[in-house]
Order: sequence, then C-alpha cells, then structure tokens
Amino acid sequence: MYTLTNGILHSDGKPVLALGMSYYPSYHPQKVPVPPEGDRVGEMKKDLREMAEAGFNFVRVAALGDVKLENGQVSTSFPFIDETLREADRVGIATMVRLQGYYFNLRGFENITMLDENDEEMRFHWGWFVRNCLNHEGIIEDNRNATVASARHFDGVPGMVSFQIYNEPAYPNAGFYDYHPETIRAHRRWLVERGYMSGPEAERYEPPRRRPHYDEDPAPWMRWRLFLTERMNDFLNDLSDRAKEGYALPETLTCHMPCPVMPGSAIRGEDYFRVAQSMDILGITHYIGCKGPSFYSAALVLDAAESAAAVYGKHAWLIEYNARTALAPEEWERETYAAIGAGYKGILYYQWRADYPYADGPEPEGFGMVFNNGTRTVKYDRAVAMTALLNRLSPWLACADRLRSGAAILFSEHANAYWDARDNGGAKKTHECAERSTIYTRHIYAALRQAGTSVDVLRACDLAAGALGARAAFVPVLEGLSEDEVADLDAFAASGGAVYVYDAFNQGFRRRQTSGQAALLSAAEALEQAGIEPALRVEADRPCLAVQTVTGTNEGKPYYVACLTNIDSLERPALGARLIIPAGSPIKADKAAVATPEGIVTTAVRAGSEGIVVELPDVTTGAFVVLGLDAAQL
Repeated sequence: MYTLTNGILHSDGKPVLALGMSYYPSYHPQKVPVPPEGDRVGEMKKDLREMAEAGFNFVRVAALGDVKLENGQVSTSFPFIDETLREADRVGIATMVRLQGYYFNLRGFENITMLDENDEEMRFHWGWFVRNCLNHEGIIEDNRNATVASARHFDGVPGMVSFQIYNEPAYPNAGFYDYHPETIRAHRRWLVERGYMSGPEAERYEPPRRRPHYDEDPAPWMRWRLFLTERMNDFLNDLSDRAKEGYALPETLTCHMPCPVMPGSAIRGEDYFRVAQSMDILGITHYIGCKGPSFYSAALVLDAAESAAAVYGKHAWLIEYNARTALAPEEWERETYAAIGAGYKGILYYQWRADYPYADGPEPEGFGMVFNNGTRTVKYDRAVAMTALLNRLSPWLACADRLRSGAAILFSEHANAYWDARDNGGAKKTHECAERSTIYTRHIYAALRQAGTSVDVLRACDLAAGALGARAAFVPVLEGLSEDEVADLDAFAASGGAVYVYDAFNQGFRRRQTSGQAALLSAAEALEQAGIEPALRVEADRPCLAVQTVTGTNEGKPYYVACLTNIDSLERPALGARLIIPAGSPIKADKAAVATPEGIVTTAVRAGSEGIVVELPDVTTGAFVVLGLDAAQL
C-alpha cells in the first residue's frame, strides 16, 4: 500500500503527505505507553486503530528487543515491534523503525563510554542518546553489524518504509566531550591528514580541555570541535549505509535537533548538510513555539534544515514535532501552517499516548494526543480537524516545493567554532552560550522574513555553486570564516551575487566591497538593491501574519499555496487581511481558495493598483490560501 520515494510517501502509487505519530515504547524503561505488566499488545492495537481513525497514516517505532552476538553471528528478536508493524499495516498505516538505542556493545568491551574534559565517564541521561566513543574500532564494528542485522530483520515487512539511525544524536548539552583515548588518537591522525601537524608533532599533542582565553590562539579549539562534528555525522552516515546493506528499500534518516542554528552548536556536533548529502531524508526534531518572538527561531530551524536537504535534491521531515499534552490547539495549528510553508513532506508528532506516569519517569504524561489512560487532550479535536484538512489538500501539498526568493544567510561551521572559542568563555551548558555568529544569524533571519521574503540557509560552497538560485548572501560576521569560505564568497560575487555583511552595532547591512565604506541598509533596502522583491505580501490590521509559499503544477499549470501563520502573542485574529501579488511576481492567479480546519471557501480575487489582490477572511491561527484553484477543485 505504501512506498517512500525521494522523501515523499506514496499510497497506492499516489503522493501524499506523511502525517503521523510516534508510538514509542522507548529504550528507556520508564518511557513507555504501557508498563510490562500491562496488555501491551492489546493496548497497542487499540492505539493504532484510533490513530488511523484520527486520519494519521504513519507511525514511528523503535526496534526494541534483543540484539546479540551468538556463535559469531548477530541474532535479533523484536516480537512486540513485529506485532506492531503487522497491526499498523492491517489498519492502513505506514511505519518507520528506529534501529539503535543508546549504543551497541555486542562483545562486551570495557571502558568505551565517552569521557568529558575531566576524564569522567558520561553519566546516564535519558536524553543523551549516543554514549559510546565513536572512534573505538570494536564499537564501530559492533554498531555496523548490529545495524545490518536489525535492518535485515525487517526485510520485506509490508508498509515499513523507513529506517531511523539513532535518535537526536549529538554530544551532550552540558560539558565537553569526547576525551576518550581512542578519540584523541583519531584526532591526532586527522590533524596529520589535514596538514595541520607532522606525525611526530601530533603524537605529542593533547586536545584543549577548555575554550581559549582572549589572548590565546582559537585554532586548536576550533579544530577539535570541527573534527568531533565530522566524526559524529560520518558515524551516522556509515550506519545509514549499513542499514541499506541489511535491507535496501527503506529510506534512511536520522533525527537531528535544532542545534546547528542554535547557540552552542559547536559543542553539539550536528551537521544538517553532511547528513543530507548521505541519507535519503533530512529528519529533525522541533519543540520551539511558533508564535510571538520565538516564531523566528522556530522558522529558522525549519528553513535551515529544508535548505540543507534541498541542496542535495532531497526533502526534510519533522520526526518529532511538539505535541505536549498541555499544548493549546491554537499552537498545533500554527505549528502545522509553519511546517507546510517550509516545504516539509512528513510531520510526525511526538507522540500518540503519553508516557506511563512512573513517579520518577523522565516525562510522565508529558507528550501525547491522549493522556496515558486514553483521555483526549484539549488539542485533540482541532488536531484531528487539521489532519483531515491536510489529507484533503495532500494532492496539492505532497509534491509542492518552497518558493525561493534568492535570499540566503551564510552558514559556517568554521565561524561557529571560532566564535564559540571567542564568545562563550567557560560556558559548559548550551543554554549559556551566545556566540555572535549564531545570534546574528537569528537577527538576520527575522529581519529578512519581516521584510516579506523567504530565506535559505547555505554554506559558502553552495553559494559559489549557484545552489537554490541564491542571488544575495547575508553574512552574519566575516571574522572566523575559513580561507576557502572567503574565496567562495568572492566567486559568488564575481558571478553576480550580492554579498551583505551584518553590522551589529548599527543593526543593518553593508554590501561587501573591495574599497570604501558601503551605505548602511535595512534588510528591505538590501533586498531591493539586490533585485529581490517579495513574490507576495500580506496585510492586515496588525503585522502579525507570517507567510511562506509552496508551489507545484496541476495538469501542466502552476499553482501556489500561501501558508499564513498568525504569530500574534496575544492570540488576536488578523482582521481585514489580504494578499497582494505585485505585477512582477512569478505568481499569477485569477482565482483562489482559503482553507482552514473550519472549511474551504472560494475568495475574491481582483486587480488593483498594487497588483492582484486576494481578499481574506479574518485569520485566527493561520490559513492556506490556494492561488490558481477554487474551492470546487479542492
């Protein structure tokens, strides 16, 4: 019934949005929907049936059971998960299986846990999902063999279309890791391979265990962090390949967090681009609120991950989207409008049934469409209505791509590592970090979105290669870029691209040029100078509507879906709203429909002095405005 091709789910050969849930008896013994003494199979069948009745077509599970090395062969046993996959297929739900827990150590190696800067073993924390040294050859081999065997276990299971490689894989968000002797040896080899040191120099070298002081060279710290980031993501990509070796058909992804565009990124080690290049889908988790000031942080994460996937011709999925039991229905709707506007092809909410309320459980009754006893949360009915709307619009959304403006923010791991060294001092927790490269990125993103344009997040090499049609690059800070990145920016400019550098002191932008002081510009002025005009703009009684547009074709003709999100902190509706499509916009429309969970209605479209004007009803949490189609066609 279900297949997955280039990140797009197909049902009976037709593309559909993947809309699903985590049903997640976890590797942590106290994060379970049903305790061991309960009727786990019976309750699972009930939950899956209710998921399907609520309109969800996808479920994410974990390969819980036994993976053992016996007589030189890896054996697997996942009886509960096998039963879950059979039941999901029976009720018409596609499935994804997470293949790894916290680690594999099939041969019982000792002293293989990551070490912090004080040579202390990483303590067990339920949310630190990668625990073992990633440079221990025995552990690497055990992970490979266990992944192959686990993937092979599911070969041919109907409706099982995707493998997840680890969960939220990153170095811990408190302390500095990994100082295991095998990691230090691997770093020494890396320094020689990259030409930073000779062999004898590297043999005597010890990586830094703190950030440099203001008068010390930041390079050793930067190289250490960049090496660890490469190692983490290459480890994941290798296991993606091993999963394909076990069963080639399912598409692979991991479940990265928002770390790459959040403060403290250099010590977490996540890399959207490196994973997007090697895996089939770029998957992320996302729990940032989509209203008020936090909206721009939330939207930046969505756009950054989608941009990284799109560079490689792939798609992004939300593997965990916020479904707290206390989540307001308005927030569920806003989250969904924002995700669809960012071009996501899969949205898996976390989770269906809240965790059993063990007294000392990590998140008892914390996340779910229903509480642990099955009682519906306050968001339930409106969430189901939104899912019904997305299922109805699925033919128009499943293959629609984000409409790009040509504006991009420069992303640089090198600069992030440099400013982590310079700005974060003794901070050992990511929420204490404030490296300016990341903080400025957030300021730039908000300014560009408020100017009415969509935004990509690209590396310098992507800009030089002409990726995603970028015509203007906004640089958070020049200091800290590598020589290669500067050369790529020069190549981008030489090909006609405009490069603007953020002036934090004056909160504006200056065009990068070889001589003289460029004028200070606002984001809107810089976009206008670069020849980038918003494809449409939205107006209302207050500036509370954020918009992103996706586009596709129907019978050879283009259509556009403007995804509106009302981000007003006080939950006030946007009154007197209208879309204006300027004369020079690529968007052409002589009819339009407004779609919300309350229904789909045709709306007035008229020519005005400013261009095409689409009249809108009052907008509460948001709306989909389908341009080029009317309600009868939807």
